[in-house]
Amino acid sequence: MASSPGPQPYLVTVPDLIGLSPQQARDFARRAQLVAAGPDPDARPAMDGTVSAQAPGAGSLAARWSTVVIWTVHRGGGPGGDAGVREPRNPSPPPLAVSVHDPEPGPEPPMGHVTVEQLDEPAAE
Repeated sequence: MASSPGPQPYLVTVPDLIGLSPQQARDFARRAQLVAAGPDPDARPAMDGTVSAQAPGAGSLAARWSTVVIWTVHRGGGPGGDAGVREPRNPSPPPLAVSVHDPEPGPEPPMGHVTVEQLDEPAAE
């Protein structure tokens, strides 16, 4: 008795995901009945950047719910992609001991029995 091949997989067309954000690429792939994932299955999914490449390519036929691998680059561009130096780019905030604002003035001393002549006199240094 000859064995017959199993049912053929349902094929879908792979959409063009290049230029989209990773979240948009995953949404478009899901609507096409595919799963978009990064090249490292153990890494967290990319949340920012732009899809720069995909496999299989746009317009290809793939089995329904198969994986489309997407590669992303950081939006800032430049060498290194998402990796690189993580130091803050803005100046650090001032230390807590430094007061940024002038202290609030205290209460005014009572005027008491000050005469107009006393107000006009220059203060002694």
